[in-house]
Amino acid sequence: MTLQKYNALREQLSDTQYLSVEMRDALPVILVRHTDFSADLAIQGAQLLRFAVQSEEWLWLSEAAEYKTGTSLRGGIPICWPWFGDAAKNPSSVAAYITGDNAPAHGFARSQDWSLTSVAESDSDIVLSLSLENPAHPAWNGEASLKLEITMSASALTLALTTTARQKKVTVSQALHTYFPTTDINQTSIAGLEDESYIDALDGWVTKTQNGPVAFVEETDRIYTVSRDLTLQSPGSTMILSGNNRTAIVWNPWIDKGARLSQFEDDAWKNMFCVESADVMDAAVSLEPGESHTLRMTLVNRSI
Repeated sequence: MTLQKYNALREQLSDTQYLSVEMRDALPVILVRHTDFSADLAIQGAQLLRFAVQSEEWLWLSEAAEYKTGTSLRGGIPICWPWFGDAAKNPSSVAAYITGDNAPAHGFARSQDWSLTSVAESDSDIVLSLSLENPAHPAWNGEASLKLEITMSASALTLALTTTARQKKVTVSQALHTYFPTTDINQTSIAGLEDESYIDALDGWVTKTQNGPVAFVEETDRIYTVSRDLTLQSPGSTMILSGNNRTAIVWNPWIDKGARLSQFEDDAWKNMFCVESADVMDAAVSLEPGESHTLRMTLVNRSI
């Protein structure tokens, strides 16, 4: 982002009560410093990097995160769109819009500059609206606009990602790739996925059924069907994750993959895990021209 764009954003926030902007290496970051909560939001990718209430961090951000142009930071809530993960692993309805061999993992919305379209402040909450009006990439021939609304308060965090088809039909897969903190991955579990089917990406993409709460004992990469709220339990923390998503990805790289990841310290796998609110695989979203769909997630921390 050019200095001119940064200065325009600073001017846009000059009349707000709780917001400001700073440069972190190559990226501008909006700082939310409400009396009841705080947050950091990168304009690149509309990526919420952190959110905290009473100094308790609700999201995990890598200590090795790099603020580079065109590179998603590891942590917070990156937006995966208009495809999820490896483009080749997406269903044919999504792959029909992907061209060439240079399709980046998790799409391209997370590496493009978004526009801050509105800010609403009150004594209890803040609502930020951002847009990517004409998202484009050489590897994608779809047409759609994208909007994100982030609602913050001391009691809840809500993200609503809205896709609107433009002149022709489009099909997308998407995820709010949320990273959560934990003091001990071995004592972390997820309730609410019992008896749900899941695709095990580490075992030939075969479909299995979840028996009991999800626990972390090895590298984990699974795509679950979702039918109810999830309870994320870790030492000293209980978080409730709800939304209208039809699938959820549960991920932890563990030891070997963690050592190979970028922007990731070798032992960071011990203190993080991902539960991604998503519409992927058979839950991919198809839209006729002018039609919209909103992927919504709400996070509540019961330990506060």
